[in-house]
Amino acid sequence: MERACRIGIIGGGPAGVMTAALLDKRFDITIFDTKTLLVTLLPTGGGKCNITNSETDYRSFAANYPRGGKFLYSALSRYSSVDIINYFDSIGVKTVVVENGKVFPEKMSAKFVRERMLAQIKHCNIEKTLVTDIQKVDNGFWVISGRSKYFFDKVVVASGGHCNFDFLKSLQVKIIPVKPSLTGLVTKTDYSSLSGVVLKNIYNEEIGEVGDMLFTHFGVSGPLIFKISSIKARDNYPYNLHFDLISDSIPSSKSFQQILDKNSKKELKNVLSLFLPRNFVNFFCREKGYSPDVPACSVNALVRDSIFNDLKNYEITVTEPKPDGETVMAGGVDLAFINSKSFEHKVVYGLYFAGEVLDIDGFCGGFNLQNCWSGAFAIAETINAG
Repeated sequence: MERACRIGIIGGGPAGVMTAALLDKRFDITIFDTKTLLVTLLPTGGGKCNITNSETDYRSFAANYPRGGKFLYSALSRYSSVDIINYFDSIGVKTVVVENGKVFPEKMSAKFVRERMLAQIKHCNIEKTLVTDIQKVDNGFWVISGRSKYFFDKVVVASGGHCNFDFLKSLQVKIIPVKPSLTGLVTKTDYSSLSGVVLKNIYNEEIGEVGDMLFTHFGVSGPLIFKISSIKARDNYPYNLHFDLISDSIPSSKSFQQILDKNSKKELKNVLSLFLPRNFVNFFCREKGYSPDVPACSVNALVRDSIFNDLKNYEITVTEPKPDGETVMAGGVDLAFINSKSFEHKVVYGLYFAGEVLDIDGFCGGFNLQNCWSGAFAIAETINAG
């Protein structure tokens, strides 16, 4: 009787478990992880699990990856958000689409998604041990751990973006240094007194995007900041960011004067509070040296233009990413050495990579999990075809 093909999967996160679930059950599959399988899925989407995004055009979908978007063209075109929604439906996870095309389980529970995914891999062997080395031999691979030595015909590495890449040294896999992405940013200015205050629909000059920014005890966070931190993940610190805080409400100095004239008896702080949170207005006036209590009618042209320009070009100096605050990491296995159709290494045959261990990272909104799903499909499709 012919021996079943042995497949080792390093990493029990979304990419690793999905690969195991999509592989034929005729294979002898072993998953390695020191942690509980799919524990990293639990905090995704605020505990609700943002499974994917409803965007159906693969090119438009891929535009949401600052790194690795074009590499994903093939995988996304063959296994899209529609396919993963149908897959989850087939295993009992109904989904709903909410704001910005985010797709969530109907139960709004990452725990439920985890339970249904784990139910699909009951036929797999689970080794709760740390893999320290992978050695290529003529007919396969030796996977080494502190506990034992295991032989596999093929190996899938899905160890995530936060892993220690030392276990790949024997294979001479090229690694792009990892940097925090989708993270809050520490600022030079102390904004702790504004912690919890949100500026809505502000424009950032560096990335040309509009979004919301949250002030925190360490600096700034929120959807717009996550996107900035993602795009600028490989920039050197410190760097300056510039925001238009009044792009929708006060388009010109002339219109600002009209607003001052209309509210001539109000204090400056009360006029600005028509457009911005009062706490921020008071902070802004102190920071820039404006008197918040002066009547609007007393604001001369010079001061008016100065206030207008400071609000249209509000500068924040970023000193570093929030320590341990990243959601994903930019960097990982160099895509130049990976086949974009099969996700197999171009030099080390039989070695595959899936998920955030690759130099692929996306914005918030289900894009990072879709990378895991599509990569897992590409690998399973290739191995299943034999």
